[in-house]
Amino acid sequence: MITLGSIGILSPWVLLGLATLPAIWWLLRLTPPSPQRVNFPPTRLLKDLQTTEETPAHSPWWLTLLRMLLAALIVLALSQPVLNPDTETAAGEGPLLLVVDNGWASASHWDDRREAITAALDEAAREGKPVVLAATAKGSSLSEPTDAGRARERATGLAPKPYAPDRAAMAEKLKSELGDRTDYSVLWLTDGIDYGDSEAFAKTLAELAGSTGALRILRPGKDDAPLLLGQSTGDATALEAKVTSASDGPRSGTVQALTARAEPLGEAPFRIAEGKREADVQFDLPLEIRNQISRLQIRGENSAGAVQLLDGRSQWHRVGIISGESREAAQPLLSPLYYVQRALSPYADVVTPREANVALAVKELEDQHVSTMVLADIGKLLPATQEDLEEWLNAGGVLIRFAGPRMEQGGDELLPVVLRRGGRSLGGSMSWSDPQPLAAFDDESPFRGLDIPDDVDVKRQVLADPTVATDSQVWARLADGTPLVTAARKGDGWVVLFHITANSDWSNLPLSGLFVQMLRRIVALAPTKIDTGDAGKATTVAAGAEDDAAAINQTALAPVQTLDGFGQLLPAPPEAAPIPAKEIDTITPSPEHPPGFYGRDRATRALNIGRPGASLVPLGDLSDAAGQAASIGGYTLRPPMALAKWLYLAALALFIVDIFAMLVLSGGMRWRGRLGGSSGRRAGRGVAGTAAILLALATVIGGGSDAHAQQQFLQSPPSGNLPAQDEASSQITADDVSPEEMFGLDSSLVTHLAYVETGNPQVDETSRQGLAGLSRVLTARTALEPAEPVGIDIEKDDLAFFPVLYWPVEQDAAPLSDSTLAKVDAYMKQGGMIIFDTKQENAGGSLRGSALERLIGKLDIPPLEPVPAEHVLTKAFYLMDSFPGRWDGGTLWVEAAPQTDAERAVRSQTDGVSSLVISSNDFASAWALDDQNRPLYPVVPGGEVQREMAFRAGVNIVMYALTGNYKADQVHVPALLERLGQ
Repeated sequence: MITLGSIGILSPWVLLGLATLPAIWWLLRLTPPSPQRVNFPPTRLLKDLQTTEETPAHSPWWLTLLRMLLAALIVLALSQPVLNPDTETAAGEGPLLLVVDNGWASASHWDDRREAITAALDEAAREGKPVVLAATAKGSSLSEPTDAGRARERATGLAPKPYAPDRAAMAEKLKSELGDRTDYSVLWLTDGIDYGDSEAFAKTLAELAGSTGALRILRPGKDDAPLLLGQSTGDATALEAKVTSASDGPRSGTVQALTARAEPLGEAPFRIAEGKREADVQFDLPLEIRNQISRLQIRGENSAGAVQLLDGRSQWHRVGIISGESREAAQPLLSPLYYVQRALSPYADVVTPREANVALAVKELEDQHVSTMVLADIGKLLPATQEDLEEWLNAGGVLIRFAGPRMEQGGDELLPVVLRRGGRSLGGSMSWSDPQPLAAFDDESPFRGLDIPDDVDVKRQVLADPTVATDSQVWARLADGTPLVTAARKGDGWVVLFHITANSDWSNLPLSGLFVQMLRRIVALAPTKIDTGDAGKATTVAAGAEDDAAAINQTALAPVQTLDGFGQLLPAPPEAAPIPAKEIDTITPSPEHPPGFYGRDRATRALNIGRPGASLVPLGDLSDAAGQAASIGGYTLRPPMALAKWLYLAALALFIVDIFAMLVLSGGMRWRGRLGGSSGRRAGRGVAGTAAILLALATVIGGGSDAHAQQQFLQSPPSGNLPAQDEASSQITADDVSPEEMFGLDSSLVTHLAYVETGNPQVDETSRQGLAGLSRVLTARTALEPAEPVGIDIEKDDLAFFPVLYWPVEQDAAPLSDSTLAKVDAYMKQGGMIIFDTKQENAGGSLRGSALERLIGKLDIPPLEPVPAEHVLTKAFYLMDSFPGRWDGGTLWVEAAPQTDAERAVRSQTDGVSSLVISSNDFASAWALDDQNRPLYPVVPGGEVQREMAFRAGVNIVMYALTGNYKADQVHVPALLERLGQ
């Protein structure tokens, strides 16, 4: 056999027949002339015939060439040419040692390895060599020397494994079982990756080949190098993965995102730059779609390494956060939700409601199907809001609450424990105790196993009432044993309370990395989506969600589904063993622990080949280790393919062409002229002309239609709801807007003092007259010129337009609805101020009053205190030390002064303005004036001097509401001291 490139000739002596082609040319170039047709005349005409000598005519050159090519094809077919001849597959005289890397990296191009195996076994069969088959995957055995037929049967069952090869173990087997012979014809089909033992393995194979054998190593080409899909090491808001190649770029491809049923959800391209081996892939998908992704895989790479399984840790939760303070944080580092948002943003979809109203904000978050809600410094929820949250909790939601000054008053019923009123301060000049560090987490806590930094301590907390028995759990404690994090089951969900604030006010825990890990563990308790249903029935929707806490609490994770070498997810094989829960992130896939899902039910964990930080090292130059005589190349081996049948078919085709040509030349196809004559050409021209005419007619008709339609449109434009343009169209009148819009326009363009209508005409009129009198005083004495006071229907009207709201409290006032209470609560928390006036002579004016408590007792009221001597309210415009109205002696209550810098920063979000002022001195009656500016009600006991002080108190309250803590700045201290000296 001789070879010509990739073609081998099994019978080269037949090619001598090509030497006869010149003789064939000489023989075939002559063609006898066509016989002459002569009509046989009568005998008398024979004498007129003359004998002429005719010479043969030459055949056309193309016909001669056609016949020579036909002869050449027949000669080549008889020589038995073969494509991909087996010339170097198993060079050497000894038995064939066929070594195959059948790890995960060989699966993507397994067909190439099968073809190389088939080619090697075919040559071994022709040469009668025994075959030894060795697979390098861990756990594979070494076959006994056998004939090529039985080796072929064994090779048929050879398949890639979902883990890396163990070449070192196979090298030991080869030495122990085959070391007594050193003349093997070794063929090593590598996967192109160096696992750290390739040089030693190549040296072992070279020793088995010896000096009389041969060693050939096949490795994948650059474009066929294995690809590994792993996790991204960055914390991004999108789903990310990393593609690693065993060869330098450039290289590109596509990563697919699939559901558990292999349904495609998205694709993301990747491109490995030239000289690089890695590329990041990012999927920008909505959260609802992202959480349905069960696996990522590289398209076209059918291997276990090209698949990344996703468990509950990769699925994102939607977390809603609500704060009891204003959103306008001048100092975000001290905001109640700053650290919560920063801690969860890299791992969850954190959303904040648009509504400032807590009740409406809760409904908005429920409509967005959040799985976790965080409430910071909201001491008391309205009953209706509590009912909504309880229904949401029963469906599996997780409610995380943080303490704060508002919760020091006892909180509400939606807490895991009953709280004692007042807080506990640790450290400081007025405390005997020091700040407490955290104690180690219990084994039953979801925080178990987390490292506690030494510098984390707690300076202030709310305390659980030990006298009230509950079924709550303590997940974290201080060193003295007091609870720091408590939790309780609510249906299928959890209520979790941090007994500290969400910022650094009461503890530096939110500043630590431990805070991030604690929140992640708590958020993982919930399914990825909560839906309370349309009919009020609580339902849990967790598309592919995993119970992270349950997985953490498992001691061993049993195999559920595992990947095969081609990346197909199948039931776990019998030899797969459970994995200790603590080792799931560090264990390497092996026959006992193949990649796949481990755990039980929803509490499963994914074991992947691609780990964070994983890399592929390409197979290096093995010439030194394998010896200079070794042959190293690519996967060029293919099964031999005989070309004789294709050459015979080509010869048959040329023979048919020759017959057709002879018929034409001999005149046997005279119908050719009739079909190809002038009539045919005329018919063709006629058809083309007809087609051109039809096309022109169609164009004319179409253009005419369009022109006609345009002319019709210009003459009579289509009717529709087109806006009429006139001179008055730009003016807004009462007929153009709704009453609610007109109310908003009137209230926002000019500052109004507003009062709450009680339904009692006399009380409402007194409130109107009182605010009207105060407005006149403000106009006369200050730069503020308020318009006429506005009466407010607290149930219907919007409160956001009014900076100050005067609310007379009647003794028979009915409790407000939950929706109204929620609106009032949002108004106060977003910067509005309400003056509650109980109008009770000699009353203290505190929230403990029965009518006032019945009216707003369900509100989330902050701690209150009598106006301190240094309060801004005492110097907002006038210097005052008391605030009389029609009555004198009642106490004016405001929000308690902040205790720490962080609390003062939070109060600074509303310019330090108290959200409510409570009095019993009947301000409106003291301010009430008629049209002639004459007082309408007497003041007791100070007379007109007391009325003047009441007006001054009103001016200070309004200035305080509008300018905030402006007068608290140090720049005003000299002027104030000078006035006090006068």
